[in-house]
Amino acid sequence: MALRTPVPRTKPPGVKMRFSDYAGAEGINFSTLKHMATSPLHYQHALKNPTSQTSAMLLGRATHTAVFEPERFQLDYALWPGDRRGKAYQEFAEEASLQGRSILKDTEHNTALAIRNAVRETAEVARLLEQGHSEVSLFWNNPATGLACKGRLDWIACEGAILDLKTTCSIDLRAFALKAWTMGYFHQAAMYREAYSVSSGKGILLRSGIIAVEKEPPHACRLYWLDEDSLEKAREEYIGWLRQVKDCTQTGIWPALEPVEMELAAPSWAFTDNDTIDFEGVDDSEELKAG
Repeated sequence: MALRTPVPRTKPPGVKMRFSDYAGAEGINFSTLKHMATSPLHYQHALKNPTSQTSAMLLGRATHTAVFEPERFQLDYALWPGDRRGKAYQEFAEEASLQGRSILKDTEHNTALAIRNAVRETAEVARLLEQGHSEVSLFWNNPATGLACKGRLDWIACEGAILDLKTTCSIDLRAFALKAWTMGYFHQAAMYREAYSVSSGKGILLRSGIIAVEKEPPHACRLYWLDEDSLEKAREEYIGWLRQVKDCTQTGIWPALEPVEMELAAPSWAFTDNDTIDFEGVDDSEELKAG
């Protein structure tokens, strides 16, 4: 059971560091570990081929900074509203790089601030953001496997909760519940609870919450507290993934989807008596035409 144990306002477990330094530090992070849900081969590929930063990832980082570290937003991001060509932009980009700032487009800048306003104008969330620690990097050894892990927590509220910000198409309960499980939000939250529990040395399991906010205007916001049974199920699964990582590391074998050999049956709709077959979603490719 998660405890509503207050978190000290100073010296939380973990360290404050730039994201680039955290990314380069040793340890298994959830962003890579989640690929074990597909197969060890997919995990190994993700480990060796880290994702290059996309515009969506840049916007995500900018949004997190705007929400949890608003005082750093202007320090970490520069706005260039015009065309990104020509000498003027090149000089601007070089100066921004020297200052360690990322460049945002007009739309990205406005979206990050609009989401920040929507989140901080939601009273239930704003209260939890009054006192706490932002972007805390934690490093620990998973007790079940001994593997070195790392996590970067969005927000540790002094009231005693770990909060994560997720943008989404809809904050509808059923839609977001499905997304939260399939995208591994429960698993990430369970891993972060372990991170705090081990790093603090107190064995405390804090409450886990997700600040869900819609990507598009009006940026509706909702605070979801994660169910304890669901978190326990997710914990069992990610520990299973870590055990697989340990076994595969020792053997040097990273299998793909198993079993390798299976029987393939036609989809259920192929056996219906309905003469009208709905081919919606089927790719009308050259492969199909060749048949």
